[in-house]
Amino acid sequence: MDNDWAQDLLNWLSANPGWAGFWVFVMSFVESLAFVGILVPGIIILFGLGALISLGSLDMLQIWLWGSLGALAGDLSSYAIGHHYRRQLAEMWPFTHFPRMLERGRDYFRAHGPKSVAIGRFIGPLRPVIPVTAGMLGLSPRRFLLVDIPACVIWTPAYLIPGMLFGASLEVASEYAGRMSLVLVIGVVTLWLTWWLIWTIYELAASRSARWLRHAIRWLRRHPVFRRIAGPLLDSNQPEVLSITMMGLLLVLIFWTVIILMFLSPFSAHPQSIDQTVQNFALGLRNHIADPLMVALTQLSRLGVLIPTSTAVLLWLIGAGRRKAALHWLVAMGGGMILQILLGWSLRSTPLLVEAGANSPHSPSAALTLATVVLGYFAVMVARELSRRKRKWPYTITGLLLVLLVLSRLYLGLDWLSGALMGVALGMAWTFVVGIAYRQRAVRSFSGLVASLIFFGMLVVTFTLQVNQNLERDLAALKLPLSQREIAASDWWEEDWQTLPKERTHLKSVAAREFNFQFAGEPENLTQTLAAHGWQKAQPADWSWSILSLNPEPSEFTLPPLKRDYLGHADSLLLHRLGGDPLAQQTLRTWDSGIRLKPSGQAVYLGQIANEALVQRMVVFSYWSASPASKDDLDKLAGELGEMQLGRPTDSMLLIRD
Repeated sequence: MDNDWAQDLLNWLSANPGWAGFWVFVMSFVESLAFVGILVPGIIILFGLGALISLGSLDMLQIWLWGSLGALAGDLSSYAIGHHYRRQLAEMWPFTHFPRMLERGRDYFRAHGPKSVAIGRFIGPLRPVIPVTAGMLGLSPRRFLLVDIPACVIWTPAYLIPGMLFGASLEVASEYAGRMSLVLVIGVVTLWLTWWLIWTIYELAASRSARWLRHAIRWLRRHPVFRRIAGPLLDSNQPEVLSITMMGLLLVLIFWTVIILMFLSPFSAHPQSIDQTVQNFALGLRNHIADPLMVALTQLSRLGVLIPTSTAVLLWLIGAGRRKAALHWLVAMGGGMILQILLGWSLRSTPLLVEAGANSPHSPSAALTLATVVLGYFAVMVARELSRRKRKWPYTITGLLLVLLVLSRLYLGLDWLSGALMGVALGMAWTFVVGIAYRQRAVRSFSGLVASLIFFGMLVVTFTLQVNQNLERDLAALKLPLSQREIAASDWWEEDWQTLPKERTHLKSVAAREFNFQFAGEPENLTQTLAAHGWQKAQPADWSWSILSLNPEPSEFTLPPLKRDYLGHADSLLLHRLGGDPLAQQTLRTWDSGIRLKPSGQAVYLGQIANEALVQRMVVFSYWSASPASKDDLDKLAGELGEMQLGRPTDSMLLIRD
């Protein structure tokens, strides 16, 4: 459904914080009502409110109180309806239109008793159903309140805290690397949509598709042609006949998708133009913070991860005496390897090769094909061994991992969008071919838990090893190129300095955006000159920064400044000067502009001197926020540069030449 109104509401709450408590109560109340809550994106609202809390726009305690009261009022209303109408409820509107949901609520309550009231509050599909079911099945009001009140009190912050963390992440990302904010939003939204889509399709397939598939099976059996092909697969005595039919239908859909993509890509301008648009957009997202994460994620498609993981599962199946499962696993993995080899040998193009002059059609991604086969076939195989309620989990985990892998490869320019989609589609097609054969022939079961521990355990171990081995090398190989041009040294000094970029970022939320000096020379000489005046190189921050930022009493000595981003590149020089205030410091940063002066070839750096202060969010999270330097700060810097050649074309710009 369209949730634009939810975003409008969040914007209004940010501008009118006094009304926040009232509307949070209303939303929590409606979201908790029987069945009505299914239509209200309460989680989205609370997530957004959490982000506003982290940004200081709303008060945490106020939102917590009113959200919990609204949830309790909604649960009590639902409980009262169920307690009053009892057995008549199933025959009343709108409950007559959702018999399966009401039945699921009854089954869950009978299985778990009063504790299901607390558990159901944290499970989206059950939240609007369990209170009315508890009342309908005769749970006493006293026992209902004893369980529901603590659940409502805990429920509100449980959904606010992720939003608060996300809001704080966006604020820090905007401060240090504005592009990272968009990467975070795209990543979170894409993963959430993937989760929602898989669960929705699975629930639909589990609840309504059985009747549709039975009609399809009867039609296929009567058809003079298809009954000869599909007849043996659609034996009603087979316990997996519905799953086999569903995989067969998906296989047909994927097959035609691949055919359409492969025929359109070389001969139509639309896929190629979309590919180029996506690639340009990804290029605009590149930043020094996201690059290491994306390069690390691409290690999932390396043979050093996929082959050992596949081999571990194969050896376990053989050792457990599951020969048919082992044979089908070997066929699936072998076919995936052959597909990767054939695609690797074929004439194909990636964005990186296009830059080198290659112009061949955008064919399927070999790396994504094999990764899809390994992850996808394991999900198909292990789902058979799980109960119906748990079968969605292997598909969900596989979907999320593949989405992360596709996003990382698109971000780094390793695949075109059409090639990535074709690679995943080909892998899924082969997965379903072998999966149908396995589901039809498999008789003996195996432990899905043990298989999952072996598969994902080996996946984590090999993935970690590959990241440690290849991260630095891959980062260097995939480094974003910097556009370069030459200008005459005299022209730059006199007037061409004005043609260089004036801002590090265009985000209005970042106070210190403008460059206030330009430097031509060696950064090391600048460092040595300023060292006599208290400037020193800042210690490079690493992964430990995320832990240091949680210190409730931070200072200039305990929390180092992070590098800031310009056009996807981190600052090449970061100096800071510590003063008497433990919560403040002055920083000097430079970025390579790509400009080279003729005839010396000297590099020109864009520079920024700023005053940074510690900002604390959510009591324990802190980071350095920069504010623009004043004219006096620039004058002081000019006086500290000794014998270097200086120019002061404006009050807000200082030119420095070594």
